[in-house]
Amino acid sequence: MAGSNKKDMNQNDVIDSAKAFFASFGILFLVFLIALVGSAIFPPQHGEQANGGEAPTATIDAPTVFKQNCSSCHGQNLEGIAAPALTQVGSKYSADEIAKIIKEGKGGMPPGLLKKQPEIQAVAQWLSEHK
Repeated sequence: MAGSNKKDMNQNDVIDSAKAFFASFGILFLVFLIALVGSAIFPPQHGEQANGGEAPTATIDAPTVFKQNCSSCHGQNLEGIAAPALTQVGSKYSADEIAKIIKEGKGGMPPGLLKKQPEIQAVAQWLSEHK
């Protein structure tokens, strides 16, 4: 009897383990379903979608973007180093024209140095004010 009792305890242990596994799996599945339903009801809003199609609300510091990406050639103070000075670029080009140059490049300036449209627009607007 002692042997059969031991066998029954092992089967009971397996059954208890299976019950514990399925209970924890059920809890995790329930949490997943709650998260899934929550994300369907309240979808995350990113960038332009959050503002109804407008540009993101975070302001872009154009001088900082310029210094990080453009100043090695155009100089920290727009004085020009290996590229033309931009101290009076706004008297020659509009903001849209400057944005096009930033996107497509011109002369020795390669295209695509700035990739994000909000940054391009901010830097172009800022440079167009230098007259």
